[in-house]
Amino acid sequence: MNKTNSLITVILIIISLFFMNSCKNEKIMKTASPSNAIDMVQAKILIENNVKQFAEDFKNGDSLALANHYATDGTFGSIKGKGLISAWGGIIRNARENGTPNVTFTTNSLFNDGKYLVELGLFEFIDNDNNVKSEGKYLVVWKLEDGKWKMYRDIGL
Repeated sequence: MNKTNSLITVILIIISLFFMNSCKNEKIMKTASPSNAIDMVQAKILIENNVKQFAEDFKNGDSLALANHYATDGTFGSIKGKGLISAWGGIIRNARENGTPNVTFTTNSLFNDGKYLVELGLFEFIDNDNNVKSEGKYLVVWKLEDGKWKMYRDIGL
């Protein structure tokens, strides 16, 4: 299976999970009104700002700030809670040791199911001379928590 088919399969599985979960919450779905709809123009701006701040926190070596981008029940792969701080600390140290202290994120697509935002994007680790040293894809499910979009599920692809 090629990378495109794998990505499509992952997206379809996530969408299916959202729909299955929404079936369990019929009462919530019945009471939802257009006023609860997600404004995707505003959401895109907010997510892009969050992603930009995340990259800045990475550059500053602030693993606590990175962990604070996650919802209280958010995960980075299978890591959650206080483990996020040490996980990001290790990633920052490794990136600096490898001469790639900078990371950029590019949102390729953003869609929603009425409750969550799903972002697909690309990341690049960049050296001090602005050369891309490694790259990959990611998928982040964003959740609104205390009036802010927070990372609920963060997965490298």
